[in-house]
Amino acid sequence: MQRRSCAQLPPTTSFTPTPTTIRQTPSHVDLCWLQSHVTPPMDRAFEGLDMLANLTEDIPDFWGVIDPALGLTPDALPLLSGDTPRLPTPFDTGYLHTADSHSMSSTFEPSLFSTHELEEPISPPELAALHQKYFDVFYPVLPILNQSRFRQEWTQDPVSPRIRGLSYAVALIGSMIAPEYAHLQSPCYNNARKYIELCERDDDETNMMCLNAFQALIFIIRYELTKKHFVRAWMTLGRAVTLAQILDLSNIDGAPADRHQRAGSHKCPIETGYISNLRDPATMEEIRRSFWSLYIFESYGSVRTDRPCTLEEESLSIFLPSPGELKQNFLPSPMPFISEPTKLTGVGYLTSFAAVTIMVKLARICFEHVSIVSRSASDSGFWDRHYRLVKTINDYTAIFQRYLTAKAVREDPLAFSLHLNLCATHINLHEAAIRKVEDQDLPKLVAAESRKCSAAAAFKILGAIRMNWPVQRSERDHFTLQATFIGWPISMSLIALSRSLANGDTTPIGIVDSLRLLRAALDQVEEPDGYWHQASGAAVTALAKWDEQQRESRSVE
Repeated sequence: MQRRSCAQLPPTTSFTPTPTTIRQTPSHVDLCWLQSHVTPPMDRAFEGLDMLANLTEDIPDFWGVIDPALGLTPDALPLLSGDTPRLPTPFDTGYLHTADSHSMSSTFEPSLFSTHELEEPISPPELAALHQKYFDVFYPVLPILNQSRFRQEWTQDPVSPRIRGLSYAVALIGSMIAPEYAHLQSPCYNNARKYIELCERDDDETNMMCLNAFQALIFIIRYELTKKHFVRAWMTLGRAVTLAQILDLSNIDGAPADRHQRAGSHKCPIETGYISNLRDPATMEEIRRSFWSLYIFESYGSVRTDRPCTLEEESLSIFLPSPGELKQNFLPSPMPFISEPTKLTGVGYLTSFAAVTIMVKLARICFEHVSIVSRSASDSGFWDRHYRLVKTINDYTAIFQRYLTAKAVREDPLAFSLHLNLCATHINLHEAAIRKVEDQDLPKLVAAESRKCSAAAAFKILGAIRMNWPVQRSERDHFTLQATFIGWPISMSLIALSRSLANGDTTPIGIVDSLRLLRAALDQVEEPDGYWHQASGAAVTALAKWDEQQRESRSVE
């Protein structure tokens, strides 16, 4: 696919100045509870399991050298060792709900929203349970929220629109992954968006100029991307990017002199009081992780909406995500900027979240490389860029090796996504080289290495998919947690292997079985008429053509 053109806080210390005293009025949520719960339908059984019936637990080597004598079939790949130590679990502490829902601040004029229109009631126990779902299940995938800070602010000021908006946004993620709470998705989504809008419309701009509002937007974007509301997600992305720019979040780790130089005659938001007392390590890390999540989401949204990204890596003076659980005694490890790849080799421990962030940068560079081909037929610098990118990706692959083992890909959903998307980036790069050879009418031998590398990366994707294919879908399986971000890799692997089938590069029956499994996997990611199904439509056509030829051959016999 081509793209045309992410020490404990004192009670009075927060991301924004302490809000003015507000008068409390009774809220509709105090008067109306949910009397019944709609029991959501159970997820449909995972299809295509019969394809896995005869598969052993032998896992293909993801990044080892493939022996040409063995061919490129999945069963011919060497086995992976599982010697990687157990990955740390980011969150072990429990969530104790300590505040009920209370009244809405009268800072907002009743004419904007009546109490009934403002909030769709969700009981405090349900809200607490949904928060817990995020921290227990989804935090490893999106580790941007400090539970103790969130719980403290919710206890101290539960009527604040900023914390209420964040509360409903966190609950939204919980409802998204837990089938038993699926009926609460709409109330959580509506409440989160309404509170964000109220923060935007309030005369007190600090209600919007804060970490809570920014994080609420990040959670809303994640939900909208998961639900495939891409136009809506791109609009929300625009709001989040603008807020990040107003708050100058991309420069929080830059030298003060550099900030003055960029700001010119205008003071930067950090110096004007919008972001005050921000030297608390845990809060600073929350900002970094939230910003890099935005970077990742904008990059993915850009591919799906064919819109240019605005967050450019070279201008970002914000450290990459640090390892460690976000809590009161968090101490960050020294991390480089994303524009300093040479310093990454000296990083003792790179988290899977940081690795995904860097992988997104690589994918963006590769997309730009491929898009130049589509814009200019006389691209004289193609091959220089191609071989330079091959070396760059191989160098980063060595840095990511901790998360490219079978053990890591089985245990860590971010490692699973990292592996699949890194392989897809390889395929994208080499498929562009194959097309360039055809366009320039060069000898096919020139593209032989690219065909081999593309097929090998496709089989690595296949190996990771069948290794993580659950017996039945659950809130914790990798497909549920990362489905939004694995459609592209599956589509790319289908494209690569379908060409191998057409060219007869490998044993046909092995390719056909692989294509069928990949197609079944894509069916679990999106509907049959979805975007990635359409992008890989030629592969499905090639498979159908092969099946028809086999039927005709049998009928002749």
